Amino acid sequence: MSHKTEATVLIQAKAGKAEELKSAMQELIDETLKEPGCELFKIFQHDGNPEAFTLWEIFSNPSALKEHMDKSYTQKFFSLGLTEPLSAIHHAQLSR
Repeated sequence: MSHKTEATVLIQAKAGKAEELKSAMQELIDETLKEPGCELFKIFQHDGNPEAFTLWEIFSNPSALKEHMDKSYTQKFFSLGLTEPLSAIHHAQLSR
């Protein structure tokens, strides 16, 4: 049985790149939500720090996440170099 892949990703824009990052993330969101294995992909901007963002993502299984990471638009996003190194917290739901 394949389990959902869920994560919270902390994203920090490089100095002065928050607006450019927001634009790039919107493109990434639009494409990612079309993926059949994507169940949730939401990015939030922090209230107290406009250069900090949190991504909540759920993929139907580990293969769906791998497919997402291999997509050309995901690779393009990372190649832009707009973020500091990402911090991902992978988790599993305890309650229904």
